[in-house]
Amino acid sequence: MRVNFIGHRHLIETMLADGRLPRGSAICFISSVGGIGWESNLPLLQEFLATPDYESADAWVKAHEPEGIIHYGFSKQAINAYVATKAYPFMAKGIRINAICPGPTDTPLARANADLWLTFAQDYRDATGCEIHTPQQMANTMAFLNSGAASGISGVTLLVDNGHVMSSMTGSFAPGKPIIDLIIGRVSLA
Repeated sequence: MRVNFIGHRHLIETMLADGRLPRGSAICFISSVGGIGWESNLPLLQEFLATPDYESADAWVKAHEPEGIIHYGFSKQAINAYVATKAYPFMAKGIRINAICPGPTDTPLARANADLWLTFAQDYRDATGCEIHTPQQMANTMAFLNSGAASGISGVTLLVDNGHVMSSMTGSFAPGKPIIDLIIGRVSLA
């Protein structure tokens, strides 16, 4: 949580308070497909986001760790909820905020966890002829979101996954539907 969200929020809010994010600024987080479905967890995310600073956010996380809710997915849901929550107050200051939600991307960390991370949606890639994403693809998307070409876009968490999530969610790619339904909270394991 400290690395994936709390530190980033602290940096943004410190820069904002110090006047280092002037009108016309744009922010883009890297979230994850693992953070989709945050809307079904909104009350808990709002409770977490209401923590006013780094220390209180860290204390909140420590207090909730025994519940088993603090994990990678929650950190990415926090990013998505933060982006959505801050779209209005930041836009009132002339600042845009967005996030990308990458699908499997070929990075050293992903390669270290290849059996889990890089095999996700392999069936979709096989069926469509798509390759694992590259870091450059993610950088290009972030550059677009922070450019003038995206001046009307704020509060968005943009999926960068070759259409896997939406195709699975709608059932047009039926093999992906069960896992996406689980991730977005349409079904549970309980």
